[in-house]
Amino acid sequence: MLLSLVLSGCGSTGQLAQLAHEESLNRAEVNAPLPGVQPIRATPSVPLRRLSKTPTDTLEPEAFSTARIGLFASTRSQAHLMKLGADPTTGTRIWENYLRASELPYVRLANASDLARLVPTALLILPSAVVLSETEKAAILQWRNRGGSVLSTWLTGTQSETGADLGYGFMRDVLDVEVVGTTQDEVDDTFMMVHGDDPISHTLAAGTRVWMERVPKQLPLRLVGKQEAAQVMSWARSYDARKPSGLISYNERRMPSGKYSRTVTLGYPEQTWLRSDTKLLRALTGDIFAWLLRQPRVYLGAWPYPYQSGFLLAVQAAEQMSEGELRLAKAVREMGGRATFYVHGGNADKAVPTIKKIQALGHEVGYLGDSFEPFTGQTVPQQAQRMDAMQGLLSQAGIPMPRRASFAAPLDAYDAITQQLLKDRRFDNYIAGMDATESRLPTLVGWPDNWTTPLVALPRTMQGPEDRAEAGMEDFLGGLDVSVRMGGLSLVRIPAQPLLVSKQRKRLLDTMAALQDRAWIASASQVAQWWRNRAEVAVKLVPHPQGFLLTATVTDTVNTQEPLAIWVTLPQRNSRVRLQPVASDEPPPAVMAVDAMRSALILRAPQSGTYQWILSFEQSTEHEHF
Repeated sequence: MLLSLVLSGCGSTGQLAQLAHEESLNRAEVNAPLPGVQPIRATPSVPLRRLSKTPTDTLEPEAFSTARIGLFASTRSQAHLMKLGADPTTGTRIWENYLRASELPYVRLANASDLARLVPTALLILPSAVVLSETEKAAILQWRNRGGSVLSTWLTGTQSETGADLGYGFMRDVLDVEVVGTTQDEVDDTFMMVHGDDPISHTLAAGTRVWMERVPKQLPLRLVGKQEAAQVMSWARSYDARKPSGLISYNERRMPSGKYSRTVTLGYPEQTWLRSDTKLLRALTGDIFAWLLRQPRVYLGAWPYPYQSGFLLAVQAAEQMSEGELRLAKAVREMGGRATFYVHGGNADKAVPTIKKIQALGHEVGYLGDSFEPFTGQTVPQQAQRMDAMQGLLSQAGIPMPRRASFAAPLDAYDAITQQLLKDRRFDNYIAGMDATESRLPTLVGWPDNWTTPLVALPRTMQGPEDRAEAGMEDFLGGLDVSVRMGGLSLVRIPAQPLLVSKQRKRLLDTMAALQDRAWIASASQVAQWWRNRAEVAVKLVPHPQGFLLTATVTDTVNTQEPLAIWVTLPQRNSRVRLQPVASDEPPPAVMAVDAMRSALILRAPQSGTYQWILSFEQSTEHEHF
């Protein structure tokens, strides 16, 4: 997950190379222009230049006291990688290039004795350390017992010095992760989908696709961890309930010594990083390093507090609506949520009583075209005429519609002309395809050119329960759970005349009810307005003599009842956050303890302006010092 590198022309282990980085570690822009953005593919190779002076491998005593990173260079693992036909020094060289470019002091560790000399506030990196001796394994466990953090990649300690297969016991017992398989039989599972608003993954937007090269004999692992921060999936994010898809796992564990140790496992080797997107991987790596090195970070939550994700139930009424839709609408309102019912203009007059009852419950009605025909490929006059007809049919039927309405294209068939007409006619939002963005979050179309009230694209990044009837409800519900855990927008589309039997629809509603504490169940217009409001706020954290200086910039007054959250990752488990205003008499935001790793600062309808606070942490009595 680091750098786009080419290791050609490198000689011995002592001959390292340094990548000249030009991009910053600021939030990566992953929402591409709409529509029809191509998925991320392999980027061109970036040649490495050699260092002018070969660094020594001799470790002086002072190097251990100043090093932030200990890079374990296992000669046994390198020999194993040679047998696989891989460059045995790829892993260590990739990390050295990254650490030098990031100006992070590090030392190479050649054996267990070296590890014992490393200070426990540092981070231990195990780059594809497939082969470990029993002494080395014991030293790594003792490192964790001292409170040290560990970042491991791919297989770790799965083979003995003689080449015997030892299984995944070391990874389970010491690294807190279960290995349940690889992507050997799933040739399309070549994308890492990162989680958002996560302690170790928050710079990239939730669900961001990161393409990974498929390297024979070094395929990604399928992990089941205490917490997961990424999945391995196909471009379309297909989900198979029979195959766990965890790709990055992390955990913080209280060791027998009483100290807490953090660990992150990346389920793929460094070889797969060589042609991946540099900017995305650097951003993710920065988040991981900050957490493992216990450096606090702040970021603006994607969804209203306290929700982890967004949920949009899109009911498409292409046929006549019935009492079944009214019962569905009542059930959603009983759980405190709202849905959007997209009405087909040609059948609107037949469903007026039901539609008005649904509106009276607080649900939204959106447009579903004038006929069930695609917009794709039609001329500007043709599409404009259809939109006029669509709006006219609902007006003639006596269905009240907002000035800025929601839209869904029949058959998901729209193009750039459709999108431009929606912008010109001041539509509020529309359902977009999964190719509209590389993430699972909404996108502001035309921002900042049309900043006043930009059109919002709501990407449908998962198939509905009726799109893959042969897979059954298990795959749909499993995919929904992954989407929620990722922190994305779970846009679930179902037709008004359901193909699902009543038992399956009830199961969907039961699942929604179970999710209501984690997912904000909202209408399309609610999600769109939230996304416009959220774009008005930015946060930044920098060091300060009294701790950290937190700055929140609000470019325009945020008019919303839903509170925004500034998430704070904690340097120590259960640390207490303290805020002190810099130059204002106004009380600071309320601080909510979310879990052992994070707190949230709550902003309620903030006025435009710049707000600053001194942020500090108080150590929990539960956590012992190093």
